[in-house]
Amino acid sequence: MNAEEDYGFDVYGYLHLSQVLTPAEIEACTEAVAAAGQNGKVDSRSATLVALSKHPVLTSYLESLCGAGFVLDKPPALVPDGPSAAADVPLAAGPVNDHRRLRYTHKADTRLSRGVRLFLALAPTPESGGIVMVPCSHTRTAEPPAAFLSGDDDMGMAEELELKAGDVVLCSANTLFGVRGRPGQLIQMEVINSATTPAGGFAEAEAPEWTKELTPEQQAVVGSRTTGRGATVISDGERAWVASVEEQPASVAFNLDEHSQPDPAELWFWDVRGYLVMRGVMDEEWLAAANRAVDAAMEMQDSLPAGHPTVIEDVPEQALRENDWKWPEDTSPRLYGEINRPRIGGLYELPKPHCDPFRRMIGHPPVVQRLNWLLGYGFKEGGDPMCCAYPKGTTGGSLHGQNSRAHTYYNGRELCDQVNVAWALKDEVPGFGEGSGGFICVPGSHKAHYTIPRPLTTSIDLPQVYKPAMKAGDVLFFGAIAHGTTAWRSDWDRRTTIQFMKSSNVAVRPGRAPGWRWSNDAANPANVKASKG
Repeated sequence: MNAEEDYGFDVYGYLHLSQVLTPAEIEACTEAVAAAGQNGKVDSRSATLVALSKHPVLTSYLESLCGAGFVLDKPPALVPDGPSAAADVPLAAGPVNDHRRLRYTHKADTRLSRGVRLFLALAPTPESGGIVMVPCSHTRTAEPPAAFLSGDDDMGMAEELELKAGDVVLCSANTLFGVRGRPGQLIQMEVINSATTPAGGFAEAEAPEWTKELTPEQQAVVGSRTTGRGATVISDGERAWVASVEEQPASVAFNLDEHSQPDPAELWFWDVRGYLVMRGVMDEEWLAAANRAVDAAMEMQDSLPAGHPTVIEDVPEQALRENDWKWPEDTSPRLYGEINRPRIGGLYELPKPHCDPFRRMIGHPPVVQRLNWLLGYGFKEGGDPMCCAYPKGTTGGSLHGQNSRAHTYYNGRELCDQVNVAWALKDEVPGFGEGSGGFICVPGSHKAHYTIPRPLTTSIDLPQVYKPAMKAGDVLFFGAIAHGTTAWRSDWDRRTTIQFMKSSNVAVRPGRAPGWRWSNDAANPANVKASKG
């Protein structure tokens, strides 16, 4: 696997490989499916279909993901039909025990996906249905809400894949998926690491003589290695007994008091995606006041003394300043712009009444409620907030900020070292069209173990890059994910106020200079020159 595939699977939990099967292989597999047994079921003993797990192209991927010696866990089968094309798509989480058995792990420089699910398309995805995936769900720690699994509300997290004949999708066995309508000639199978217990267990062996003297509880403990048939032993501390129970998932209700309880749907979204959007936090009056304040700040620029916190600073893109102030030839159109990013500071210090809409953002109750479960108690503002005031033609910002070490899951709780709170004062057009622009991120990258695989100039074009739809009045929380902005192409100015919030564990020294400002940036040529002088 190359660097982009490593990164893509790590953050998204699946890879879409184009044209893996040759026409001859597709024909052979189609004939094997046509020779299905009763009830239309594929004969899992078909040598043609079973051999797909050892396909020369797929073998290198599966060895990279599951390790050498991987084995078939669930034989090939046609993907069954799902609800009609217009219906909601239920999503499969699988047994709780399987989530642990087939988990995706990464330690030091070693990645291991204990289970990988394969979808092999023998024909193009029909209009009547296909496979729906939930990116980034393979590394989930929170449990999906019932409405999410039922398909009643996928929260915009699900993506339907468009497959061509010969395409293959490799996904972690823990990646949530569903089936819409009639997917047609689509084969599914699962492989596992050779050290993982198979789904059906191992063949039963005759019990050694010495085990017959053990209690049922003792036989259950040694049963897997002696007979191939173990069992679950539970205890109250005084006695032990054999019982049929399923391991329970961790609940967000554990170890959290009433003031730090997250909404289950928001926790789920944050855990999987790494960002969160609250809709309509600012009302029309608040928005109007904030925009008037930005207008006033821009009008007073000529009267402000040098160094005043409200002086607009034009922040050049890193890719530009690292290339002798010339755009590299490979610069993405999503990044390129004619204007450096204008930012306004000193928002809390604006003259009355223009400071009021920004001061109202401090300690706003719905925001505090989220920050208490995102950062923990004692969170604080870590620097001077800023307002991005980007006219049409403003350059974008390359991907940065990915830091899985700043994101932890402790005692049933999602915790970060830093969360940025972005208040949208104007709409941001969704997608990457001509009139678009604004915040982008790589969902799931807050748990990434691989570095961003492209340079500053083209990382913005990675297929995992996503642009959340932002409307004026919305508030966006983001922390350790890779993020940036696309060049601003809309006819109106982009206006977004950003606060920088830190956990109680992060040092914030009083009186320090605002950390974001270009005038204080060590890469500012003026500062570099001064330091050398």
